[in-house]
Amino acid sequence: MREPTMENELPVIVRVPGLGDIVELTCEFSTQLQRLHDSGARLIDARDEAYARLQTLGKENIGQVLGTRTSAGFEYAKGQLPLFRVRSRVDSPAVARRLVEANTARRYYSTDTTAEYEESALEAAIDLDKPPAEGSVVILPSRDPFIISDKKHWDIYEAVLKDQARPYFEYNGPIPVYPICKEEVDSQNGTILTVLWFRSAEGASILYGYSRNLNHDDRARGVIPVQGLRQD
Repeated sequence: MREPTMENELPVIVRVPGLGDIVELTCEFSTQLQRLHDSGARLIDARDEAYARLQTLGKENIGQVLGTRTSAGFEYAKGQLPLFRVRSRVDSPAVARRLVEANTARRYYSTDTTAEYEESALEAAIDLDKPPAEGSVVILPSRDPFIISDKKHWDIYEAVLKDQARPYFEYNGPIPVYPICKEEVDSQNGTILTVLWFRSAEGASILYGYSRNLNHDDRARGVIPVQGLRQD
């Protein structure tokens, strides 16, 4: 592990070929986003987390025991199927603070209207004409927990993990997806926003879309692009 050399710089836990330097910190979510930004890092996305796990197998073993918050997220509206966004709307410390405050009050953050959900649903409809790995929003098939695998819902596996879907499936196998309980979704009138928790591969990876602990000190990994390595 390389020690930080500046006040806002985070220690690098490993350099992943083809990706960059991986940093990690544990605190509430809005503070994480601010510290990552101050250190020149971005919150890791699901694809890059899967890639880092595979690239460090048998060595640093990133994500084998410890999961992470990611830059992906879920959106919910009353009576509607959940949506998965590759890049969540919770993309700044200011927006994250709203979720943290809602979670502190033991509730999910919800906007005033379903405008956000409707906009994302339109994006998902447009993405139907693209290969799944190129989409940015996908409509999930159920309001209840379900499993994505190479036998069922493979398009979602690809939408979430992109080019890492096949190698990660060969390593991990099927992945359960857990959305927010539909009764809770139907108790409000706006758009609920959540952040994807990508559970560790120990036992089996899980995609949690119902996390309500962004106010807690929990883990988030970030990526600092390195010249010559993947930076998108």
